[in-house]
Amino acid sequence: MPRIEAPTLAEHHALRRAAILDAAVAVLGSEGPGALTPAAVAAAAGLARSSVYQYFSSTAELVAAGVEETFRRAISGIETALATAATPREKILAFVSGALDAAASGHEPMSVYAAADLPEECRAAVADLHRRATRPLVEPLEELGVPEPWATAELIGGLVSTAALQVARGEPLDAARARVQRFVLNALSL
Repeated sequence: MPRIEAPTLAEHHALRRAAILDAAVAVLGSEGPGALTPAAVAAAAGLARSSVYQYFSSTAELVAAGVEETFRRAISGIETALATAATPREKILAFVSGALDAAASGHEPMSVYAAADLPEECRAAVADLHRRATRPLVEPLEELGVPEPWATAELIGGLVSTAALQVARGEPLDAARARVQRFVLNALSL
C-alpha cells in the first residue's frame, strides 16, 4: 500500500496533484506543450506514470491543466508586480516587468498554446486567462487615452515575448526589462 505523505488522505491528494501540476508547468516551460506527457510529468515529479493518471485521465486533460496553471501563475506574478503601482505609467512599467518575469520563467506566448492540441474547453479557459492577464495593461492604456488599447496591449505583449527569447539566449533579464520598458515608454510618449 502506498505511503500517505500528509496528515489526511485529502491533504495527500492535494500535495500529489500540486506536485504533478508543478512538474507539468516545468515541462511546459522547458520543453513546450508537445513534450507534456504523463510519462514526462511523472518523471519530473518523481512519481509512477500511473500516479499521474489518478489525477488526470488523459494527456489532453494534463496539458490543459498545465497550460491553465501556467497562466494562473503568470497572472499572479503580474498582480504582484502591479501591487504598488499607482499611476498609469507605473502600472505599465510594472506590467512589463511582471509579464517579462513570467515569460522568462516559462510562460509561453498565447500563440504557442493556440497551436497546441488542447480540448475546446481548455482553449476557452486559456482565452479567458489571456484576457485576464492582459486587462491590467489595458486599463492604464485606457486611462491615458491610447487609441485601440487592446491592440496596443497585444503589441506590448509581443515585445515582452521577444525580450523573453533574448533572455533565453543569454541576455541578462534586467537589461531586457529596461530595454522593453524604455521602448514602451517612448512608443507611448510617456
